[in-house]
Amino acid sequence: MYLFLLLISIETNKLIKNKKMNLINKGLSVLLLTGLISSCEDDGYTTIAPVDSSGGDTMSVLSSFPATPGPDGNGNDDGTYITVTPVSVGVDSYIVDFGDGGSPVTISEQGGSASYDYPNADEETDYTITVTTKAAGQSDITKSEEITVIHTPIAISVMAPSPIRNHADVFAIFSDGVDYDGGFVGYTKALENSSVDKEVTSEDGNSVIEYSRLGSNVGSILFGKPATYEEDGETILEEAEGEPIVVAEALAAPANDNLDGIGVTDIHFDVHSVFAEGIDKLKITLFNGETGDESVIDGIDLTNGEWASLDYNLATDFSIPVVQIDSIKFELGTGGTANDQATINVDNVYLYKAASTTILNGGFDLSAAQWQIATHTGGNIDALNGSGDGSWTNYDGSPNGSKTRGAKWSDGTSGGEKASDKSRYAYQALTLTPNTDYILEYEYAIKDDSADTEPVGGRRMVAVVLDGHFIDGADAIAAESSNLASHFGTIAEGKFSDEIGTLVQLPFTSNESGEVAIWLYAVTPQDGWIDNVKVTQAP
Repeated sequence: MYLFLLLISIETNKLIKNKKMNLINKGLSVLLLTGLISSCEDDGYTTIAPVDSSGGDTMSVLSSFPATPGPDGNGNDDGTYITVTPVSVGVDSYIVDFGDGGSPVTISEQGGSASYDYPNADEETDYTITVTTKAAGQSDITKSEEITVIHTPIAISVMAPSPIRNHADVFAIFSDGVDYDGGFVGYTKALENSSVDKEVTSEDGNSVIEYSRLGSNVGSILFGKPATYEEDGETILEEAEGEPIVVAEALAAPANDNLDGIGVTDIHFDVHSVFAEGIDKLKITLFNGETGDESVIDGIDLTNGEWASLDYNLATDFSIPVVQIDSIKFELGTGGTANDQATINVDNVYLYKAASTTILNGGFDLSAAQWQIATHTGGNIDALNGSGDGSWTNYDGSPNGSKTRGAKWSDGTSGGEKASDKSRYAYQALTLTPNTDYILEYEYAIKDDSADTEPVGGRRMVAVVLDGHFIDGADAIAAESSNLASHFGTIAEGKFSDEIGTLVQLPFTSNESGEVAIWLYAVTPQDGWIDNVKVTQAP
């Protein structure tokens, strides 16, 4: 290594003796040393590329020209704004060809730089940059380097408004859930597996989908069966994970055979586009992998620089009614314009039904469907033990001849003074006619078996009409003391039978908003049941 450095020094001194001792020669000797010295590691060498120089007594030298990405004049840093800064000695100016077919750019002084904003049509593109030196009395020096420009769309800083629909009314496809108490409460009815083109997380933890280059590409959310579509004359097959969504069953209990009780009616999207770098019209396609049908809405007008809240009826607003969804596609809408990076952001994609005006799954045939609260600080969101050993009366009031499926609680899932993190409370929000008289009707039964300890006030099944809607079970418990009506059933005669079961009809008056909630639980050392829950307007 020492011999190698000595040879460099000798060759450099010879060169300097044969040239005029001016500032250009001094700069040249430094560049030559920079270009020739190699690093030693494990007896191997990592070669540094030599410099290029012109002829003559006062040689001009071009060592390199770093090409680095950075923010443009507007502060946008998407990876496509490239700055070239030549490293040289004895140069008057440079001509820079950025390799994109445009006119070359002149750098008028040594040490200067030139910038170019490459197009965003592709995510990754290779270009060849060529720099040519100009110096009086010197030959031109030309040096070329290949660079790869990677386009990274700029993350959005304005988040979509938080969803406000009742938790039990929503089946989420892509959403962090409801913004609550400084965080997000996710929906329990949601896709377990899906794939999106690109997911971006903001500083507040909210995730959105980013789709770019929609002038020629298609953005997608994939789940269920594979989806195919045409792109640039080629058939594209997208693989997907998870199960398709059957519209008529989306809000039903997942493990129950009777899945036709509770479905969804509408779909929601939040979409953001800045027209100067996005699109102004959108096309949305819902693909049915079972039939191959595509349900389409085209020419959707977006709002420049703002989140557009889009809601569509699944039966009437698309080109054909939506029965099953395996994937969702986002494209440039007919008559629309794609500019610059053609980027949109999408958030809060979910299916939903209208707020309930009557009790759903009041016979618990779908187990806990519609009865789970969104979250429960210090507790859990399980609504009941399970569904079984219910009333011998059908939901319509006719005799069944045997037991039906009622809601069951036990000692370990009791609330009240027996409350623990295992306590279970059934919750269902309703939106009724304001300031109107109603009746909450249900049946209950409690085992009469002996127990070592009885709760204060005896074993009981509890029903409360809460004044308002709630996200957190802890808030619902706190609101029990200001309820619209309540009943504590204490008759313990055993399981439901053709002769056993207590009917309760509890009158109440709705509040000014019409927003009320039914809250059910047990306080008992033995099993208890509630069944056939109904809310009807008083005669």
